[in-house]
Amino acid sequence: MRLLHWGMIFGLVGFAPPAYAQMSANPPAIAAGVRAFGDRLGPDVVKGVTDLYKPLHDAASKDGVTVTRDIAYGTGERQKLDLYVPSNLTAGAKVPVLVFAHGGGFVRGDKSGVAHFGTYFAQHGIVTAVINYGFAPQASFPSGGEDIGKAVTWLREHPQAHPGEVGAIFVSGNSAGATHAATYGFITSAGKPADGVRGLILISIPTADSEDLAPPDKVYYGEDASKYPAMSIIRHVGDRKLPLFLGVAENDMPSIQRQNKRLVDALFARDGRLPNYVTALGHNHISIIEHFGTADESLGPGILEFIRENAAK
Repeated sequence: MRLLHWGMIFGLVGFAPPAYAQMSANPPAIAAGVRAFGDRLGPDVVKGVTDLYKPLHDAASKDGVTVTRDIAYGTGERQKLDLYVPSNLTAGAKVPVLVFAHGGGFVRGDKSGVAHFGTYFAQHGIVTAVINYGFAPQASFPSGGEDIGKAVTWLREHPQAHPGEVGAIFVSGNSAGATHAATYGFITSAGKPADGVRGLILISIPTADSEDLAPPDKVYYGEDASKYPAMSIIRHVGDRKLPLFLGVAENDMPSIQRQNKRLVDALFARDGRLPNYVTALGHNHISIIEHFGTADESLGPGILEFIRENAAK
């Protein structure tokens, strides 16, 4: 992938993309600490990895970004978003918009935990809306995709609130948030091509094939297995053909690896070619999102390039 000066592309003043770097660009203790967890996921892994990255996020520059928190995009208690806007734009400049949904196993998490993600992309010239959404079991499939749709609609209906180009929106998420992004991109938005969405960015999606659910995920999908085929992303990849960027961690759990392979297979069967797919070396299910905004650029430049290439189409 080639890297271009984002100020030239989007009218942004004062920002240029950093050079490619590997996980080793961070202190060696972080790389070693992440690898020590292997491909497990549990409360100790979540806390351990977030603790490793917290000093880096605390020390990182927040310059060049204006943040507006807790904007209601719907009437639900958790239908709120934080808006990260580049603050050094030239007058009248319009830049792409990124909508991002956090992870948390469908039952936990908060947009505040991925503030570094919003800051990173805003510092690279992209209006970024980091959203909360309803939790299971009160919320069930396909409510996550519907929540993302409401956030997209809010951004389109409130152009005065941001300098984003409402015809160049990208929908993203990690873990459960990636499922919600994919649900919107392939299912709940099918037949609605006028929404301005130009691509999907899915990081460690856990349930592309809902006929192979991990037991905890049934809290969102329900216990009626007869409904799972209709809920399965891989059965809907032909319903709307959006450009797609997939990211997975080298040390993601085996179930995540399997789910991503099935999505890749479905997309290959649809298109006759592989999708944009990146394995983040050295990372696990938590560090794959924690590393944004640090010296480690395992996914950031690739996602920026994906947005750049598809924003003008």
